[in-house]
Amino acid sequence: MREKFTPKEWELLKLLPFQVFVLVAGADQKIDEAEVAQLNENLKKAPFYKDPLHKELIIDIIASDVNGLVKEAMDASKFVDRANRIKSILRGKLTPDEYQRFVGSMFINGLGIARASGGGFLGLGDKVSEEEKRALFLFAAMFELDMDSLSKFFT
Repeated sequence: MREKFTPKEWELLKLLPFQVFVLVAGADQKIDEAEVAQLNENLKKAPFYKDPLHKELIIDIIASDVNGLVKEAMDASKFVDRANRIKSILRGKLTPDEYQRFVGSMFINGLGIARASGGGFLGLGDKVSEEEKRALFLFAAMFELDMDSLSKFFT
């Protein structure tokens, strides 16, 4: 899938998984160890991702300067502009199904990050905070995720 993108576009796309992490994990103003551990787990699971673009992107990220990507993604002042540019690139290069599968895969990883940090009473109940739910909704809205596509592609 990488061949569909210019090297500059590819480098920009490599920031998206970390932007999703920062958006969701930072939604409650605290990024905890469980969320970082889940991010690391997401990176390790890359060879098993169903979405081919997400798989290829993460495998390339692992061979990159992960700390540099995280640092760049942490710059919240660029989040909306970067998200809009990424969305435009993806919409221009992917079929509608490829787009929804990729964005859905990113959403699922974000949901995993949100669920990683406990929550609920005594660890029971809803593990996703209201702030994290809003962050996930924001991501889904910004990238025009068709929630019905999640079951279509990931069941």
